[in-house]
Amino acid sequence: MNEYDKNHQEISSESLESKLNQLNLSSSSFDVNSNDDDEEQIPVSIDSPTIPQPLNASHQTDCKSTSSSEFGVDWSNRACPTSHCWFPVDSNGSSTNISESNSNLKSKLLCCETCGLTVHSHRLTNSKVITSDFPSPCRPSFVDVNSNSSDYDKHFWCQENTLPTPCLICQRTSVTATLFAHGIDQLSSMSASDIANEFTSIFSSKPGNFMQKLSESSGGIVCLWCSRSYHHSCWERVTNKDDQVHCDYGIFRNIIVRPQWLTRSLQSPLGFRARLPDNLSSDSFPYTPVLFFINKRSGGQVGEKIYRELLRKFNPRQIFLLENNDTITRALDMYSALPNTRICVFGGDGTVGWILNRLAEIYPERKNPPVGICPLGTGNDLSRVLNWGGEYEAKQLVQTLINLPQSKVVTLDRWKVELEQFDMSRQNLSTNNDRGNDSPITRVFQTLFKQPPRFALEIHRDSYEQYHALPNSRFINYMSFGFDAAIALNFHDQRTRNPEKFSSPLKNKFMYLNESCKYLDEFTRANLWNLSSYIRLICDGQNLTNAMRDCHTLVILNISGYAAGANPWGNTGSTMSSDLFDRQDFGDRKIEIVGLTTAHMAAIHMGFRGNRIAQCNQVRIELCYPMTAQMDGEPFYLPASTAVNISHAGQVLVLSNDNK
Repeated sequence: MNEYDKNHQEISSESLESKLNQLNLSSSSFDVNSNDDDEEQIPVSIDSPTIPQPLNASHQTDCKSTSSSEFGVDWSNRACPTSHCWFPVDSNGSSTNISESNSNLKSKLLCCETCGLTVHSHRLTNSKVITSDFPSPCRPSFVDVNSNSSDYDKHFWCQENTLPTPCLICQRTSVTATLFAHGIDQLSSMSASDIANEFTSIFSSKPGNFMQKLSESSGGIVCLWCSRSYHHSCWERVTNKDDQVHCDYGIFRNIIVRPQWLTRSLQSPLGFRARLPDNLSSDSFPYTPVLFFINKRSGGQVGEKIYRELLRKFNPRQIFLLENNDTITRALDMYSALPNTRICVFGGDGTVGWILNRLAEIYPERKNPPVGICPLGTGNDLSRVLNWGGEYEAKQLVQTLINLPQSKVVTLDRWKVELEQFDMSRQNLSTNNDRGNDSPITRVFQTLFKQPPRFALEIHRDSYEQYHALPNSRFINYMSFGFDAAIALNFHDQRTRNPEKFSSPLKNKFMYLNESCKYLDEFTRANLWNLSSYIRLICDGQNLTNAMRDCHTLVILNISGYAAGANPWGNTGSTMSSDLFDRQDFGDRKIEIVGLTTAHMAAIHMGFRGNRIAQCNQVRIELCYPMTAQMDGEPFYLPASTAVNISHAGQVLVLSNDNK
């Protein structure tokens, strides 16, 4: 008999929570009863012999309750394998499973997002109501160093009033499926007296027993790892003992981090370290465990909801809310010993770029864990190019997760951006075939007659003051200068100042359109100005400034996606001029230069392309006037007399969803 069984033999059989522990059931549907006289007691009957016996007893260790103020995954040294992930219940009670008929509740409700257990917060801090078996243990997330790995890969059963998925035996979830012992399909063969007896059995016994009987007949057990479901009555028909004990982790078996792979470690910043299973080597490891990084502020701020949903589906210790670079570094360090690791980023283009840049700093070129994307941003251009979709769809989340281990690993270029102080007065102003009479000073004088746009005139705007620095030193999607960046900067500034107005991707698009309308004057008189008066463009040492005539936006493309799904470069081979260029490829160490007019900025969303200027390895852009710019969707403002040098900065591995 193991230590767990010895401890729990001493607990009174009248304790509800003790019964749940002995049956290895999580009491997700009920608040644990205590001796508080002023709180409603919720009767629950679980004495049916058909419910499975303990399967995970060896790792349901005795844990001290954590403070109710500590929410989420417990990373402290007080954490135990079966620690809960407590979150306060919303004011509308949507995440609680407890009856709230008593108006004199002592404290707020807390819910474990992993197992669904709901308790009052004072029961986690009041020593009078904390016992050795309270609260009931949660699904394990790691193991003690000396644990026996044979005790794992087993079901973790949770008690449910109504099954969330069909019972594996009767293939039904509702009460009508189990109201009669013989099953709904056999009703036609039953006599009227037999049916009457069934109803009599339900309504008989004790007063008020109808709802209890109804609950027993429709409720059952669910494994929190593999999601297998059984009605209590159907469980009697399970004859395969392996099905009763062994768990294959369901549809996420390839990407879930199993608890026996994680142990405590004093050398790890998070206090835990993954280990390779004893029976497997790096070469024979058949799984592709996934680390999830979530930016809860991306795309309508739905990240928090997704975070809680993933806590129920996966090991909580493989899911991370992005806070800073340390979040990424510590997570990667924690799983450094686990082979075939992959990453899934929940966020927009900026979040994905942040993760990829951090990976490039930690790993040698093309040695990083490949990255897949679940798009939460507004543009999501890289996600579109890699076939992960243009926007988040809750109904597609499960399929996206299933596709992660099957996705193709591909190489993605990165590009370095360096700013250089540029003194316009000292430049060589002599004319030549490349430059003609279009010198920097000539172009500046031209602006006096061509009415430059507002973003080039209003150099002291408050909204520009805090965006003078480069958002990053690398980019992976694109970099642009001019008109589009001015609109993006205004949009970004408004979102920063009033985040409550940007609560969904649809609202974000409306707000972006509203910011575009503020530049209506620039659209109407677009023929009076162009970027060649403000920018000198040099590609692989060749001056191509004249190619920007009539253009109002200059785009440096690494991928084929831009501005939420447009492709300004177009499909190579579609026109005669395309013969001058190779096929666009985000892993060929080349970058594409495109010029856009105001007409192009609308037409590219309908399948048209801009003016192809160059396909090169290095780009130098000399700004002779203040200029708005953006890098992977992050806008900023550059002062006059600045040179922007762009060169190749290595490659990283990403995942292309070819299954979509």
